[in-house]
Amino acid sequence: MASSYVDSNPSLSFDFINKHPLLQKLITWYQQVGTENKDNENKHGFLKHFIDTIANNFTKSSNNLPYSDTIKNFALSLYILGGKLTYEFIRLNLPGSLPSLTMLNTLISNLNSKISEAEFRFDQLQKHFDDYNVQYAFGSEDTTGIIKKIKYDSTTNTFNGFPTPPDHGVPIKEYYQTNSFDTLKLGFNSIDKSSLLNVHMIQPVQSINQSIIPSPFLLSAYGIDNTATANDILQRWWYIFNQCLQRNIRIIGFSTDADAKYLRAMRLMSDPTHLVTKWRNRLLSSTAELCLGNQFILISHLHDIINNETYSKLDRGLTKSDINPKDRQNFSSCLKLTSADLFKILNDDVNTRGTLIYLQMLKMIILAYVEKKTTIAERK
Repeated sequence: MASSYVDSNPSLSFDFINKHPLLQKLITWYQQVGTENKDNENKHGFLKHFIDTIANNFTKSSNNLPYSDTIKNFALSLYILGGKLTYEFIRLNLPGSLPSLTMLNTLISNLNSKISEAEFRFDQLQKHFDDYNVQYAFGSEDTTGIIKKIKYDSTTNTFNGFPTPPDHGVPIKEYYQTNSFDTLKLGFNSIDKSSLLNVHMIQPVQSINQSIIPSPFLLSAYGIDNTATANDILQRWWYIFNQCLQRNIRIIGFSTDADAKYLRAMRLMSDPTHLVTKWRNRLLSSTAELCLGNQFILISHLHDIINNETYSKLDRGLTKSDINPKDRQNFSSCLKLTSADLFKILNDDVNTRGTLIYLQMLKMIILAYVEKKTTIAERK
């Protein structure tokens, strides 16, 4: 094949090669790569492939130039990381090296990786976790400023760029749909465009036996107008947590920046002491009527144990101050209410089983959210 190529190109002589230093260096480099071991050959594999692509496409029509999967994957990565302007700058200055934007958009469409505004991609997230064989993750939420612009999405018949309204904190997907020009005109005149883009990311936690750190996953993105409250954010995080849990993905924490509303939401979420005392105070309430099946959950059960001379203070581990409803932030009493000795006393009486189960749930809350020695697997 080489001789036939030379025969068909008689001008390709040693004199011709010597007149072009680039050809000399390329020949020397190809000879060097060809004599290297397999590891070094793999190291230069993409560069060789890239040069071959440029050289092959030089002599072909600029329409429908062929590109291998390796070059296509590289082009997608460059477009995502560098953006449209960077991609076009490199493509135009290295003719034949990269696919056109039209071909690139076709590749992106075929990947079925388009993200619709306010869509939470939980099923794709599950596949991402299955590929890495991980279960635990951190969630993050943050906003960034954007240019105010309305864009029509023909695939969903939706106008994107308006602030996405929340339903219990969760943005409503495909909210701005209309077939009426008057309705659209009214929306443009009365609804402000989104000034911020809200983004949710999920970072898988690397397993002990894994050497590769799993890549983060873009869960959702949508436009907002910065009117969300801390309660909206908390409900949204709770929604993400539950949806992930249904897919055997455990979110062990959320992170964000120092925006006041996020900090308030994190304070509500990450105050386990308040959660524990609130559970205790519900039991101590004089107006609450709690029951579990046909079993009543009553503070009087604890009063009876304290007043019962059969049990000493060492037996029960309780005092009247521990069940004082006015001391609403008494965390130490929560620990006493979940002692093994008190559980034994409650378990011996069939009429106090409801109160026993209620206090056992209190102990589980302490173990899950307060006890530092509890492992991630045990918190599940």
